[in-house]
Amino acid sequence: MPTLIAVWSHSMHRRLRIWLILSIVLVLLTIVAPPIHAQENNLIGDPGSPAENPAGNPVDGYPVVLDGQTLFRVKQDIPGIASAQERAAIINSRLTRFASDTSIAPETVRVEEQNGLSVVLAGDTILLTVADGDREGNQSRQVLAEKTVQIIQSAVTQYRQARSAEKIIRGIILSVLSTVALIGLLLLLQRWISRLLIRIRAARQADALDFRIQGMQLLGSDATSYLLSGLVKALRLALILGSLYLYIPFVLSQFPSTRAIGNSIFSDIAARLELLIAGLAGYLPNLAIITIISFVTYYLIQFAKLIIIELGRDNAYPWFYPEWVQPTNRLAAMLLIAMACVVAAPYLPGFGSPGFQGISLFLGALLTLGSSSAIANVIAGVILIYTRAFRSGDVIRIGDIIGEVTEKTLFVTRILTPRKEVITIPNSAVLSSNVVNFHAGAREFKQYLLLHTTVTLGYDLPWRKVHDVLIQAALSTSNIVPEPGPFVLQTALNDFNVSYELNAYTNHPEIMPRIYSELHQNIQDYCNQAGIEILSPTYSSLRDGNHSTLPGDYLPDDYSPPSFQIQSKNGQ
Repeated sequence: MPTLIAVWSHSMHRRLRIWLILSIVLVLLTIVAPPIHAQENNLIGDPGSPAENPAGNPVDGYPVVLDGQTLFRVKQDIPGIASAQERAAIINSRLTRFASDTSIAPETVRVEEQNGLSVVLAGDTILLTVADGDREGNQSRQVLAEKTVQIIQSAVTQYRQARSAEKIIRGIILSVLSTVALIGLLLLLQRWISRLLIRIRAARQADALDFRIQGMQLLGSDATSYLLSGLVKALRLALILGSLYLYIPFVLSQFPSTRAIGNSIFSDIAARLELLIAGLAGYLPNLAIITIISFVTYYLIQFAKLIIIELGRDNAYPWFYPEWVQPTNRLAAMLLIAMACVVAAPYLPGFGSPGFQGISLFLGALLTLGSSSAIANVIAGVILIYTRAFRSGDVIRIGDIIGEVTEKTLFVTRILTPRKEVITIPNSAVLSSNVVNFHAGAREFKQYLLLHTTVTLGYDLPWRKVHDVLIQAALSTSNIVPEPGPFVLQTALNDFNVSYELNAYTNHPEIMPRIYSELHQNIQDYCNQAGIEILSPTYSSLRDGNHSTLPGDYLPDDYSPPSFQIQSKNGQ
């Protein structure tokens, strides 16, 4: 454990150093980047390249921009000299040079009337001229020029203040503080996510994450744990990306050379949030309908559950068996949920779109082509439930397979054989086979299971003695009930022997192999004690000179095999 903590601490310190280095590099780049070059390349454009100023148009005019802020628009061209777009580009260039030259105070910007034009100057430099064609409405040319001077003075003042040492230092401090806050947030996020993942892992080990709806398990602990872990990791990634998405434009907006990029990112965030909020607001009616459908479906499932439980209560209805309650609840819940999905589907986002229809067609084709056997197994599973062929825990025989039913699902039936082998049989195969249930008689008819075995003995043995010996052997066998008692049937009179069938009742079908084994042992012992030889049908009745087939423990001490005897017709 100390080693893991040390590794984690070293990893976090390394990440901290990387974040600090990247933050310092970002701050230095924003400080060193030449503001005039950025301004001219990004906002003003070359007067000879009108396409670099795409924000303007002949109707609304072409913007005059300083430090990312539109001051005014130029609509009027100078015939034979410059178009409106070229005028805007020239004014942009002059304003940028004037704003960058701190030797000229903003208060020196003034208006002079020359040859019917209002000329705006900064010191001895002409910034722009205002003609009568630039007026809007009833506003005079002189008023428009004075208003333009005020706008330029205010913009230049803000431009220079943003590039002052005080502002740069303030931007550096805010950038460093935001970097430290980001690192702290990421550390806390990592610690919180790690603890949450540990709790999910502990809950999975305790098998406490089963996901059930109306008593029906949809996901086991392992699957739920995997899903929750994936969602938590996705949440961590989303929070990290969201933090960086806010952090980077905030740092960029602290410095003049990168403020335009930062503001554009912020504007993009605001636009996307506005679209998201508008989409959510527009979807609220559909969401309300889906919520209503969900509530109605939930209460319908509860109502159906009450009815089904009442049907199976204390054999109130002989035609509805208690073991049908749980599967009927599940089937009713599945049917109601499927109907609710069909009703709610038109209110889902994207319903009716080509993508939604394409996915629906693909899933339909996939289910149609690839799930015919699965659907057959499901139908067979439902039929097996309502035919009451067997339950979980019953000992059954399907074909040559005998064992205890450990699990019965809609798709397969699992059987545990006496050899502790788990055999999985598809329900369609179970339905098409003969199923012998060794437990059903005791459960439904209150009768014991009848075991039987056959012994062949010679005609020289009295049959009443054979009956008594076989019945005693059965009564001495464990798990054979005395009432009703065992009995013997003579099933065949063969060429060389008689077939005696011993029948005995038991109340433990699950251990039939052991009962049969003990029963056969007792038959051997009791037959030997009674002097009855269990012979094969291939033996003949000629025994002179042959040793008895009884074990030596059952023969007298002075026993010796008889000699061969030959008699003539007269008895000699």
